[in-house]
Amino acid sequence: MTVCIPMASSFLDAIADFISEHALLAEGARVVVAASGGADSMACLAGLRRLGYDVHAFHVNYGLREGAEADEALVRRWCARQSPPVPFRAVACDATARAEAHDESLQEAARCLRYAALADYATALDAAAVATGHHRDDQAETLLLNLVRGCGPEGLAGMRPMRPLQHAPSVSLVRPLLPVSRDDIETYAAATGLPWRTDPTNRSLAYDRGVIRTEILPRLAAHFEGARAPMARSARLVREYVDTDLRPALRERMATAYEARPEGGWMHLQPLRTAAPVWRRRLMLAALRRSLPTAPSSHGLATELAGLVEAQVGRRVEVDGGAIWRERGGLRFLPDSAAPDPLAPTSVPPDTPIDIPQGTLRVEPVEEGPDILDAESPHTVYADADRLGAALSVRTWTDGDRFRPLGLEGTKRVSRLLTERRVPAHRRTGVAVLCTDAHIAWVVGHRLDHRVRVRPDTEHVARLILQPREKA
Repeated sequence: MTVCIPMASSFLDAIADFISEHALLAEGARVVVAASGGADSMACLAGLRRLGYDVHAFHVNYGLREGAEADEALVRRWCARQSPPVPFRAVACDATARAEAHDESLQEAARCLRYAALADYATALDAAAVATGHHRDDQAETLLLNLVRGCGPEGLAGMRPMRPLQHAPSVSLVRPLLPVSRDDIETYAAATGLPWRTDPTNRSLAYDRGVIRTEILPRLAAHFEGARAPMARSARLVREYVDTDLRPALRERMATAYEARPEGGWMHLQPLRTAAPVWRRRLMLAALRRSLPTAPSSHGLATELAGLVEAQVGRRVEVDGGAIWRERGGLRFLPDSAAPDPLAPTSVPPDTPIDIPQGTLRVEPVEEGPDILDAESPHTVYADADRLGAALSVRTWTDGDRFRPLGLEGTKRVSRLLTERRVPAHRRTGVAVLCTDAHIAWVVGHRLDHRVRVRPDTEHVARLILQPREKA
C-alpha cells in the first residue's frame, strides 16, 4: 500500500502539538497503550511509537463476542513485526461475572476491569501514563451522552486530555488523539498500512453510545455541517470554565467545610447550611470522592446527602464502599473498612479475654469485699457473680435491646443510652452488650444493669473489664 507521507506527518503533528499544549507526556516517556485492535487504538499505538515514546501495548480480552481472539492476534502480530518489536501483554477478564457480582452493565463492568488491569500493568512497568485512543468524535458523543443523562458542568466538559488513573493515581490517563476525528484516524491508518479490526458492538443500538453514534450524531452532522468539531469545542470551553472558576471556588469552600480524619472524612455543618443548594450538592460530591472514591456520583445522591444536613443525629445514607452519618456538628463519611463487623453471640468463659469490636472483654473473679469495690476506670465495673451466672455471652447490640440502668427503676433502650452519652453514630454500631441467660448485664464500656449490681449480701464478686482498642 502506498504511504501518504504528508497525511501521516499532518496527523502526527496534530498529536504532537496536542501533547505539548497539554503537557501530556515527557519526551521519550514510557506509555502503556490500551490496544483493542480498532483503528483508534492502533493509530494511538503506532503514532506514539513514531513520535519516539517507549510504547507498550496492552490488550484485554473479555470473551464477550466472536472475533475477540482475532482482535488480540492482530495487535500481537503488529507488535511482533515492528523493529524493534513493541512489548505486548494480553489479559483475559470475565466482564459477565463482574457485572453480575456488582449489579453493573456489561459495558461498565468491562470498563472497570480494563482500567484496573491497565493500572496494574502500568505500575509494574513504572510507566508514566496509560494512553487511550479516544478522539474528537468520541468527545462529541460523550457530550451528548452526558447531556441527556442530566449532568452538570463537569459532565459537559467531556473527556479530559489528562487525568490521574483512578486505580493508580501516580499514573496519568492521557488521550492524545482528542484533536483528530475518526475520519482522520482511518485515513492515517489506511495511508500507513496500519491494520485494524472493527468491533460491530460499537454501533449496536443496544447501547446508549451506539444509538448516539449510529443515529443521532449522523443526523446532526447532516443538518449542521461539521457538527462534531463545534461540539468538541463546546466541551473544551466548558472545561476551561470548570478549571479556571468552578474548581478553584470548590477547593476554597472545601478548605473550610471538609476535614480528613483517620476514620473517614468529616463535613462541618455550618458551611453547608450557609451554602446555596447548588454548592451544598457540589460540596457533598467532592467529599464523597475524597472519602469514598468507589461510591457513585449523581445529582440524586448529592440531593439525598444534602438532606442529611437538616436530618436527625444518627441518620445515614449507605453507598457503595461505605456510609455517610449525620452526627452532632457534621457529617461523617465512613468507609466500610472502618466500620466494625457485627459480633454474633459469643460465649464468655471466666477469666478469658474475648475480642470484641471495642477491644478486649474479660470477666474475672475478685476476692475484695463489696465495701472496697471502686471502679478502676470507666471501663471497669463490678457485678454480683452469682446473679451474672455461668452462661455469659457477648454480642453487638441491636434495635429493640433494653436493659435496666444501674440506679433506675425502669428499663431503657440501649439506643437511647448511647444517644444520651453522645456516642457518635458511627461508633454505636460497634458497641457490645454482655448478657446473662435472661437479660443484658452490661452495655460494655457504658452502663451496668441494676439487677447484677453488688449488694451488701453479695458473696461472690466479678470484675468486668473492657480494654479499649487503640485508635488508629
